[in-house]
Amino acid sequence: DGVRYPDKTFNEAFFQPLFAGQSFGLGQLSPLTVLKMSDRVSRVSGFRKLTARDAQEVYRATMDPNRSLHYMAAVLRDAIDAYKSVAGVDISKNPGLTATLYNLGDPWSRASQYRRRRAAGTSRWPHENYYGWLVNARIDVLRSLL
Repeated sequence: DGVRYPDKTFNEAFFQPLFAGQSFGLGQLSPLTVLKMSDRVSRVSGFRKLTARDAQEVYRATMDPNRSLHYMAAVLRDAIDAYKSVAGVDISKNPGLTATLYNLGDPWSRASQYRRRRAAGTSRWPHENYYGWLVNARIDVLRSLL
């Protein structure tokens, strides 16, 4: 639309430059992640859609546990959907694997890489990192807390 923006990352240009690349709150979400999940959260929870023009509301959604839990769930669902859609595998029954993807981010790219490795015969099933391993190792304790 002819609008010129600074040559910076999205977070630096639209949010607190001091905190660009940082994550916040219970889910350690970045404002960009919250914005990316806004449509899904709005559709499921009924919260209004967020926009980068209202940074205060984006930060509120990021920091308020009553709202950020919805965005955390959307990130997990997005990872499950990525692997189902791109790689043709259902990871929904493996909390450690979904925790790993939450921890690492970029599930669509990771699912694509996994699909290529599997097609080449170099990978049979996605695996957990240390974070996901810990979740799976302590799943009974975690479930008892819910």
